[in-house]
Amino acid sequence: MSSFRPERVAGQMHKVISELLLSGEIKDPRVALITLTEVSVTRDLSIARIFYTCLGDEEQKQEASEGLAKVAPFVRRLLSKEMRLRHMPELRFEYDSSSDTGRRIEELLRGTSHDG
Repeated sequence: MSSFRPERVAGQMHKVISELLLSGEIKDPRVALITLTEVSVTRDLSIARIFYTCLGDEEQKQEASEGLAKVAPFVRRLLSKEMRLRHMPELRFEYDSSSDTGRRIEELLRGTSHDG
């Protein structure tokens, strides 16, 4: 088994899920403002962690999280039709807070540069 297989599977999953979100095939309006940032798959291909960001406040982020939890079985079914895997990994959607952290650091840096 190639050591690059989890990366290939993750890349393919990222592409397919992004297309599902863009095409409107996922009907839940709570996931409309979601952007996928990364997909990582465990070595044994049992779990796929799908990182996303979302526009909006904390309430909208919570709604997006609930929407993703609700559509996860549907997304998994569609992925299994698109991808040739013996077993489709369990999907775990996780909010990617790195963009929030980057934005906060940028705000702090801008604030300190004006104090001088």
